[in-house]
Amino acid sequence: MAQHDYIIDNASGAAVRADLNNALAAAVSLNSGATAPTTTYAYQPWADVTTGLLKLRNAANTGWITIGTLATTNLGLLVAPTASGTADQVVATDGSGTQSWVDRARIIRATAQASTSGASIDFTTIPSWTKRITVMFAGVSTSGTSNLQIQLGTSSGVTTTGYTSGAFTSTASTANSTTGLLVTAARAATTISHGEASITLINANQWVMSSATGSSDTAQASCAGGSVTLAAVLDRVRITTVNGTDTFDAGAVNIVYSG
Repeated sequence: MAQHDYIIDNASGAAVRADLNNALAAAVSLNSGATAPTTTYAYQPWADVTTGLLKLRNAANTGWITIGTLATTNLGLLVAPTASGTADQVVATDGSGTQSWVDRARIIRATAQASTSGASIDFTTIPSWTKRITVMFAGVSTSGTSNLQIQLGTSSGVTTTGYTSGAFTSTASTANSTTGLLVTAARAATTISHGEASITLINANQWVMSSATGSSDTAQASCAGGSVTLAAVLDRVRITTVNGTDTFDAGAVNIVYSG
């Protein structure tokens, strides 16, 4: 432990040398001592051996700022990553004080699309970090009786085979599909659907879905579930009908995706 006022007095050569050595000893020991140095300077460090803390004098030289614990690795401070992360990443700790870049959790709502024309509605450029997608239906109707279904896709296009999907209604109608994830089980051209379908990544590129919708034109509700394994990472969702030819004529659809 050593402290010094860092003022070298005029004296003989040996005395000046000893004074310099004492100043250097104080500097290399971070002015360590059981009490604060008598003479202080702005930004001066002090290893407080009484509390075991490393302290730094503030810019105004009016007080001490605690930096960390002397006996703890890295002064007890978190270790920041040495490399830059990628876009949309955040820094997280592993629980031992080491930090790293990880994909941040986020929830993003796309732009709603009117379901008033066309046989399908696509949402594309869904990010690769997505783990859950919610498809929302508000007053959606079509020109025919074909059931609503959702198809998933990759950069190669929309997948139209390999689905396992089934649905039933409160009026005991049932349906299944291998070309998409069913949302309804019985429709008329006048059916107006409202509700949500939740699609979640269960493993690798395998997705599972559950949905609940209700009809505002009749006293009928539909529940559905299904799954599909894609050939690559999902990047798009399509809302369409089983026959693929009935056209949308009312309402709106949107998605929310998160990861």
